[in-house]
Amino acid sequence: TYTWRNARIDGGGFVPGIVFNRSEPDLAYARTDIGGAYRWQESTRSWIPLLDSVGWDDWGHTGVVSIASDSADPDRVYAAVGTYTNDWDPGNGAVMRSADRGASWRKTALPFKLGGNMPGRGMGERLAVDPHDNDVLYLGAPSGHGLWRSTDAGVTWSQVTSFPNPGNYAQDPDDESGYASDNQGVVWVTFDESTGTAGSPTRTVYV
Repeated sequence: TYTWRNARIDGGGFVPGIVFNRSEPDLAYARTDIGGAYRWQESTRSWIPLLDSVGWDDWGHTGVVSIASDSADPDRVYAAVGTYTNDWDPGNGAVMRSADRGASWRKTALPFKLGGNMPGRGMGERLAVDPHDNDVLYLGAPSGHGLWRSTDAGVTWSQVTSFPNPGNYAQDPDDESGYASDNQGVVWVTFDESTGTAGSPTRTVYV
């Protein structure tokens, strides 16, 4: 039997994803579609906002399309940010990286938009850390941009050119605003941990 209570989150929008760190109990992150990211604080039983530093010029980076918590180094956390893939958001997406559980961030701009408030935002986590080599991350992109990989802990990113299918599903192909007609793209990434060993990248990745 579960006993449910409300948990306060000081932000707007939906919470399409909650991500748990697999090696540290009680370490969890919540992502919202327009209201930033949060870390669970067990001692106070509350959610701590992590992206309040985002300024107006980058307002789209309060939309979080995916979060990845590093199971090998629980202090590391990553967020793929951007609110809309159409022209409602004038900026491109980015990957934010933190070495102190979201207390501070560094940012790498991407050459395409991400959509934390776009259709498909609740499909799964597009951003994933390799459990055997935590310098390796993958990001599934929308809008036909395919699969991207970082081998330096999120500092730089390049497209996986061998990846064959950037997706083709749109919620409403006839939507002229570009909102529901955008290709939702690659919506989740996960690893078969049995195909890797510590210090070597996992050989089998499911996308």
